[in-house]
Amino acid sequence: MQTIDIFEFARRRQTLSGTISVADMPQLSAFLADTTGEIRWFAEGLGERRGRPAARLEIEGEVAMPCAFCNGPVPTEVYSDAVFLVVKTEAEADAIPVDEDEEDEEVTVGSNRFSIAAWVEEEAILSLPATTSHDEGCEGTEVFEEKRAEEEAAEERAREERPNPFAALAGLKTGR
Repeated sequence: MQTIDIFEFARRRQTLSGTISVADMPQLSAFLADTTGEIRWFAEGLGERRGRPAARLEIEGEVAMPCAFCNGPVPTEVYSDAVFLVVKTEAEADAIPVDEDEEDEEVTVGSNRFSIAAWVEEEAILSLPATTSHDEGCEGTEVFEEKRAEEEAAEERAREERPNPFAALAGLKTGR
């Protein structure tokens, strides 16, 4: 697993790139239907921003997430391009004020043995959609739609069969 001194990497404005197999990212794989594919990444040091070392990480690739209806694999694009302010401790990260003008910056705790694979894996996980489904031809979608239509029809029948509570009041009315 490749590690770098992220502080020196940022300061020297270095660049690195590569690919990581999805099979080599167990935390990402836990969200997927299978472990096929790879994530391509490009990292560059940006010198300093707001007085702190900064680096940019861009990732892209395609993974197979499970369909929300049938659990089959759905090809899903993974993409992120983010700038990171690098700090030495969690306390230092917590002390950075949220600056409305710099919404495109994230904060990460760095080290002189910073794992690029872990950085890429974390960004890949954060870029995944909450759920995916097949656009067409998913048996699970058809079953779901049929079940939802049946439930809606049953609710409508129940509403129609329910007596109107105001009908009894109409019988109590006396001619005024």
